[in-house]
Amino acid sequence: MEQRLVSPGAFCPNASCALYGRAKGNRVIRFGKTASGIQRYQCAACGRTFTEAKGAVFYKKQTPRKEILETLSFLAEGSRISSISRVKGLKEDTILRWLRDARRGGGRGAVAGLLAQPRSDRRAVGVCRANKGGEDAEKGESWRCAVVEMDTRLRAARGLAENETKGWVEALTALKRRDHPDSPPPLASDGWGGHREAWVEVWGKVPEYGGRGRPPTRKQPQEGWQHLQVVKERDNGHLTGVRLEVPYGDPSEVIDRLGESIAHGERTHLTMRQMNGRLVRKGLGFSKEFEMLQASCAWDDLIYNLCRAVKTLRVEAKEEGRRWIPRSPAMAAELTDHIWTVEELLTKIPIPNM
Repeated sequence: MEQRLVSPGAFCPNASCALYGRAKGNRVIRFGKTASGIQRYQCAACGRTFTEAKGAVFYKKQTPRKEILETLSFLAEGSRISSISRVKGLKEDTILRWLRDARRGGGRGAVAGLLAQPRSDRRAVGVCRANKGGEDAEKGESWRCAVVEMDTRLRAARGLAENETKGWVEALTALKRRDHPDSPPPLASDGWGGHREAWVEVWGKVPEYGGRGRPPTRKQPQEGWQHLQVVKERDNGHLTGVRLEVPYGDPSEVIDRLGESIAHGERTHLTMRQMNGRLVRKGLGFSKEFEMLQASCAWDDLIYNLCRAVKTLRVEAKEEGRRWIPRSPAMAAELTDHIWTVEELLTKIPIPNM
């Protein structure tokens, strides 16, 4: 069912109400304000009252909304939680709770609703890197795999796991669930392992039984796949060359369509490390809990896709007095028509059109 994004006060949140979840034809009216100045609403159909923060990160929070917005914005700029705690005088556990709520709240649902729109023309690049902190307490590492659209820089999918194969399975499964149910999009990736196995695991099919011998049980690659791997060759830690491998598809056709580099993916990986203090190399902000690594990575993806203007995506303005129009990856992908604010990201809620 097609979804739309609305503000919390645009529909009745009472599950037992006949108009529950309906943004059209609702009978919600303004019903004064709370002592802290938050707008209240009342549904004329069921009589239930609620505040505009219902369903948002700010619901039942004693801290002012501005303070929560500033704190979460600092997290998306690469600040460590311990640094924010010292500067603002907030408890670290409080900031962690806000980060969890931001991941589970309206922002996550908003982006899920946007990314669910079909995009069959996608060309993507994938990057995979090891990060400190995570699932394995002894090694202290986890793998983050990201799928980025070449044309729009949109982060289309993400996977976090204890090794690269599981990370890619998670990322590609999310891509399959959204808009590639039958076959993968053309994808260029780095030379790390796990790509080929993940493709077969997610989109591979078991061959039909021919009637003789033991029935097949293992999934096999399918026709029409296009996958390019850019393998960096190093000598004593120094880059000496680049080798192209084509695991799936016709080599000339795949290289012609995907190019010979994964520069967009590498640049996005650098941006991830700049935006997320938990991913900074040789730093002390790494995650000791895998759940918090998931939350921080989800949060910087939300901010990057909807709230950040990417300089290479700007377009020339036609009106006088203005040279450029800044665009976010979501704008370039035609998923939205403006750059979102952090407040808008945290308050928008997806509901079905009814």
